[in-house]
Amino acid sequence: MPETANTVIGYVVDVQGHMLTASLFEDDQGRAPTVTIGDEDILVGQIGSYVAIRQNDVNIITIVTRMTEQEALAAPTIETPGEDTARLPFAKRIARLTPIGAIRADGQFDRGVGRYPTTGAEVHAVSSSEVGKMFERFQSKGLSVGTVATHPSLRICLDPSNLFGRHFAILGQTGSGKSWTVAALVQRTIAVMPRAHIIILDLHGEYCWKREDRTRHYAFDDAIVRHVERESWSSRTG
Repeated sequence: MPETANTVIGYVVDVQGHMLTASLFEDDQGRAPTVTIGDEDILVGQIGSYVAIRQNDVNIITIVTRMTEQEALAAPTIETPGEDTARLPFAKRIARLTPIGAIRADGQFDRGVGRYPTTGAEVHAVSSSEVGKMFERFQSKGLSVGTVATHPSLRICLDPSNLFGRHFAILGQTGSGKSWTVAALVQRTIAVMPRAHIIILDLHGEYCWKREDRTRHYAFDDAIVRHVERESWSSRTG
């Protein structure tokens, strides 16, 4: 993956196992700069955006999880070589970065980080094509579950065999869309795996309900639903 100088947006100032801290560059007016890669204008430091940390053969991908500011003094000038009181203060932007994976020499993305950079490593803005490498692995499976929030044109796909081969949970507060998410996931799964058998225990009538004319209505295509109704889910012993 070629490195271009105009993608450098800062440098690493602190390294921990679960988080990196970077000091970001500012433009001449002290505003958050925008980096242009190809035909993309990327706002530096946006929460949820991805940046690369590169140092020698270390090339890891991180996600911006927090932005803060720290007061710092402007660099000494000829007029104020050592007088702190004469140097103007400014707000230095500090980014907290969570590492999520690494880019191999062949350009492929691997989850997890085995080798970390040291302080002073360059922080680079990354393009949509580079971000796309993280999500292209299961594109051929066809099970699309959404898009990347910071790059709406990039689809997120899962491997249905791996997904349903183990336990997983969909969690959220009341009204956050858990039932809608389950329905959408089932619908898309049936579309890519038409011979799959999925059992839903619908205790609260969220996926099947009766209309005023007493006909049943499903959250799924009627052609793929087989309804089994139980009067009570409690068992009795005599």
